[in-house]
Amino acid sequence: MALPKEPRQKMINLMYLVLTALLALNVSAEILNAFKTVDNSLDKTNSTINVSTANIMESFKTKLADDKTKEKAAIWYPKAQQAQQLTSNMYNYIETLRSEILKAADFDPARKKDSTYKEDNQDIATRILVKEGKGKELQQKLSEYRTAMLSLVTPEKKAEFDRSFQVDVSMPKGIGADKKTWEDAYFHMVPTVAAITILRKFQNDVKTTENRVVSHIHEQVGKVEVIFDAFEAIVGQNSKYLMPGQELEISAGLGAFSKSKVPTITIGGANVPTNEKGMAVYKTAAGSIGSHTIPVRVSFLDQDGKPQERTFNVEYTVGQSNASIALDKMNVLYIGVDNPVTIAASGGGDDKVQVSITGGSGSLSKVGPGKYIARVGSVTDDCRITVSVDGKVAGASQFRVRTVPTPAAFVGGQPSGASVSANVLANQEGIAAGIKDFPFELKYTISEYTVIGLNDEGDVIKASGNGPGFTQQARKIIQVAKPGDLIQISNLYCTGPDGRRMKLPALVYNIN
Repeated sequence: MALPKEPRQKMINLMYLVLTALLALNVSAEILNAFKTVDNSLDKTNSTINVSTANIMESFKTKLADDKTKEKAAIWYPKAQQAQQLTSNMYNYIETLRSEILKAADFDPARKKDSTYKEDNQDIATRILVKEGKGKELQQKLSEYRTAMLSLVTPEKKAEFDRSFQVDVSMPKGIGADKKTWEDAYFHMVPTVAAITILRKFQNDVKTTENRVVSHIHEQVGKVEVIFDAFEAIVGQNSKYLMPGQELEISAGLGAFSKSKVPTITIGGANVPTNEKGMAVYKTAAGSIGSHTIPVRVSFLDQDGKPQERTFNVEYTVGQSNASIALDKMNVLYIGVDNPVTIAASGGGDDKVQVSITGGSGSLSKVGPGKYIARVGSVTDDCRITVSVDGKVAGASQFRVRTVPTPAAFVGGQPSGASVSANVLANQEGIAAGIKDFPFELKYTISEYTVIGLNDEGDVIKASGNGPGFTQQARKIIQVAKPGDLIQISNLYCTGPDGRRMKLPALVYNIN
């Protein structure tokens, strides 16, 4: 039989029971540190996403400055700015909640030498976010933000974005029946460090959503709603009878066109951009003597959004002249490349024909009967090729000289902004560069790059390389990337066929 306990012993036993209960309620240091690690990782991920979004907005500014794209970019750029403003407001609101919780947890670096706070306190987040209603307000604002961002997505992509948006205000799965509300599920009796990490996660969600929406809007330049508001002729040409070397000009467009959605026009098999009147103007030098036909195709969306196509044939005749000068590939001479030129002259044999070039720091070399290669070195609108027969001028033509367009970098044929798996990206040999749909075969070699990603701890890691091939360190950064991560390749430089070293826009890939 046990002896009766003295009051002192009863008190000791009671204190033991209370201490045991308190220990059961305490959150282990390992768990607290894990939350802090996740919070730091999310913060660094947000920084990487910000870089990607900033690159997209810089690309918008480039398109606004380009005559070929500025009209369409001006339509979509405000939508991208709206997405940024919505995200900034949402992000800052969440940051105020984080600050309020930290302040209540005695986080005050100005007063204390260290930055400690009550990390394991389970009452602060419950009071602010559950009892005082801030959590319910957060859910409402996230829902409104989600709806507003979804409204910026084009109709054909809205369902896809709705299914995959990172911002999700539904009840978390696997929550017990005692959790009746969204704010209960996320913030009831959670430690302070867990609450601010969850809020950081919501900040990451809105930053990721911003990046996806801004990227989607950027892709829509040239894909805007059709509202017919102007009228113009369908097809025309400056002449039906030309002499060799004379310029043939063809204009093509829609009888009714939209300033916000211009048609796609192909003339002679080449895509031709449209001007402010919605017309594509195609110029070429008349070549060989005889009758010729150039096909014209106009593709557009009608008022119901259905694709339509119209085709025409432009016919012209080239007559005999004393001399003709024609550029074989383009109607412009490009610096740093071999520009093939065909020259025909009457009144003497090929051995009596003399050819000269002035302007543009140009030179000509003969490669066959009537065939020449023009090399130019400076930009000008007045480069002139003159043909003489037996010392007498038989004809002359004026040409423009331009620099070759800046190439674009890509990996494995994938352009910037593409979604690829880490294995596919890492298994590529390296980075290449080229100019799409350019008639000259030019070789560009990547000379320098930096690959940026995240390691397993969420820290930003970098690896630089010289030359086009991926280094072992760069390949490893790509291999450890997880779905949802971004791989950025910046500090890109390439060398062109003329020896010039050029800086290229950065590449960003979404890992799926």
